[in-house]
Amino acid sequence: MTKTSLPLILLTRPRAAAERFAATLQAARPELEVLISPIMEIVYIRPANLPVADVLVFTSVHGVVGYMAAGGVAAEAYCVGLATAEAARVAGCSVIAVEKDAATLGPLLAGETRRVLHPRGAHVAADLTQVASDLESVVVYDQPLVGLSDIAKVALGTERHVIVPLFSPRSAAAFAGEAEGAKALSAVFISAAAQAAARDMPCEASLVALTPDAAGMTEATLRLIDRV
Repeated sequence: MTKTSLPLILLTRPRAAAERFAATLQAARPELEVLISPIMEIVYIRPANLPVADVLVFTSVHGVVGYMAAGGVAAEAYCVGLATAEAARVAGCSVIAVEKDAATLGPLLAGETRRVLHPRGAHVAADLTQVASDLESVVVYDQPLVGLSDIAKVALGTERHVIVPLFSPRSAAAFAGEAEGAKALSAVFISAAAQAAARDMPCEASLVALTPDAAGMTEATLRLIDRV
């Protein structure tokens, strides 16, 4: 039975990613109760023209899926995150390097002389075209915002403490816009930029992940659980 003294974990990522993160948290703390209420959806887009490239850059699993669904051809690839790298390998790509975030890819991409393509979402935290002269990007999915579920809104209005891990500045800002009436809310942010995007959110406690990835967010969320 769930221990009601523990905070409720509210996950607002797209459902598949939220379910993966929930499984990781509950592997460490099986007694945790998790509520999933995506604040954005993933809609795949087939671009009119898919640029030809020698090397690919994937910063999300959705980029891999969207690129392949659009008729992309597997190639060597730089990836952000282990889940993205695994998706790229399954798609037939040869992974050159796996980095923790897009920023750390900069030095590697700056040295590339081949044609590089970044299949990405309509909204990204980092514009990689600024770090590599031969890099081109193409949008293969969109992330339209959707409102929190009624169940999530009710949870935020109760006295039970809620912890929300927020994985991007955009999702942090969107969530903050719906959390005005929260009574007992704490947050984990993937970056200082995400924290700044939610600066007006009523928040009793917060942490910024030590590393901007799923492992860092897991560690910070588990640490915050023991603080609130």
